[in-house]
Amino acid sequence: MCGRYTYALTWKQIVELYRLTVPEEPPDGLIESYNVAPTHTMPIIRPAGNGREMILAGWGLVPFWLKPDQLDKRPYSTINARAETIRTAPTYRDPFRKRRCLVPATGWYEWQKVDAKSRKPFHFAPVARPFALAGVYDVWRGDGRPAVTSFAIVTTEAAPGTAAYHDRMPVVLEESQFEDWMRLPPEAAADMMKPYPGAIDLWAVTKDVGNVRNNRPDLMARAELL
Repeated sequence: MCGRYTYALTWKQIVELYRLTVPEEPPDGLIESYNVAPTHTMPIIRPAGNGREMILAGWGLVPFWLKPDQLDKRPYSTINARAETIRTAPTYRDPFRKRRCLVPATGWYEWQKVDAKSRKPFHFAPVARPFALAGVYDVWRGDGRPAVTSFAIVTTEAAPGTAAYHDRMPVVLEESQFEDWMRLPPEAAADMMKPYPGAIDLWAVTKDVGNVRNNRPDLMARAELL
């Protein structure tokens, strides 16, 4: 799974790296984050006419069909959509067909099992830039409440270079794949949900990243330099 990621990008970098056309100004609440965790509100990028739009959305997909009395007590985790089941799972199949998006990121964290009682955190960062994590999003409306826009990150089997650390990884998209992921038919998008073939830099980080209340730049630093 992918349960934490990093977003160390300025507004100028987002506009340039992902070729945004709207909005013209950064939305309120857009900040860099070095320890993005489930339920955090983060940017996603979706098609907008012939261009691209960035909006803020909650990490943890709220399906459009969820009943209002279930909104505040969802009994299951929806931060990741598995590539193997995304086309059939009730929560993700409609978003996959109609609402695929890019999740801007600078990397992600995974924990390698050391023994029965301990795990060691690592930060993973594709070398090629720009890249994005493949995502799907949905918009929940109901019961007179404000609309809830939320997303999930698509995951697949680990690439050979990362399998020793964790058996899953997010689907990583390079720039040449951005438009295809968001706009092509589902059948074409399905072919893109594969382990990332490019080079990935990875390094051990401080165990402080395990606490979601910690959010500072040195969480991404190489542990041997701390």
